[in-house]
Amino acid sequence: MTLSKSAPDFSELPEILPYLAFDPAEDGANVGDATTRAYLRHYGLDLAAEFPDVAQGVGRVRVDQWDIACHYWLPPQPRGHLSIVHGYFDHSALYVHAVRFALRHNLSVLTYDQPGHGLSSGPRLVIDSFDRYADVLQQLLERSRHLFGPTRCALGQSMGGATLLNHLWRHGNALTGRTALFAPLVLPRGWGLSRWLYALLHRWVREIPRTFIDSSHDTDFNRFLASEDPLQYRRLSVDWVGAMKRWDEVFRSWPVRNDELLMVQGTGDDTVDWQYNLQQIGRKLPNLRVEMLEGARHHLVNETPEYRDPAFAAVERFFFL
Repeated sequence: MTLSKSAPDFSELPEILPYLAFDPAEDGANVGDATTRAYLRHYGLDLAAEFPDVAQGVGRVRVDQWDIACHYWLPPQPRGHLSIVHGYFDHSALYVHAVRFALRHNLSVLTYDQPGHGLSSGPRLVIDSFDRYADVLQQLLERSRHLFGPTRCALGQSMGGATLLNHLWRHGNALTGRTALFAPLVLPRGWGLSRWLYALLHRWVREIPRTFIDSSHDTDFNRFLASEDPLQYRRLSVDWVGAMKRWDEVFRSWPVRNDELLMVQGTGDDTVDWQYNLQQIGRKLPNLRVEMLEGARHHLVNETPEYRDPAFAAVERFFFL
């Protein structure tokens, strides 16, 4: 499916975004720019009317060789903080349901576009190691520590879940609160065949065309991704597939940890090999809590309410009860 001619063009926005100070008095002015307002409206992130007392910042942060696009929301007296980490092909503006969940529970929020995704810089959807994703998260946590306080929870969808797992093993308990994984990625569905295609292609091909599949029961969301989201890259990086292959190998080599994390997984997920992923993550985290959602597809953050609501209810119980 091709991008609709009516879809907005945000290609100039990465250069317009100012660098964040993580100071609401300074960063709040960034939201007033006309192009930024159009971007927030298009993705439903113009939340000022719904949460009038919450300060919002939009901008970018220089992390290593990347300019990382970030959003944050800061209630007057938050009870804690939630960092939201998106999945492959995604970007942070698609996570408004997770932002609303956090703000309704009086949590401050940090979201950002992973390197090569959305409004962040870097070759599109290319990475040489999943370690890079976790290191970007760690630097953002360090840069924003003075603003968000000591209790730092996290929610990761798909590759975002892999980022949080990588971060846990390599950076320890820098996330001091609880962590929830939505359909976390270790390997994708159909990897048995795909690995042979990768072995044949990776020396000669850098990208292959992307196929859009229905990752949610929400037909409006599926259509939006395929035809109305100008930040959706329409090719798959073969180099990224190699990094994912190494991620699986590295993860299986790591020692067992006793941390208690939450994994929420739908049985209708056709994107990741959830049976394999659940087995591998469960071996490394024997105290893992698992919530299975019968019939739910992959993109739990953007599922229909009959699946999305139980997913966030599981997070609510895990975080607060």
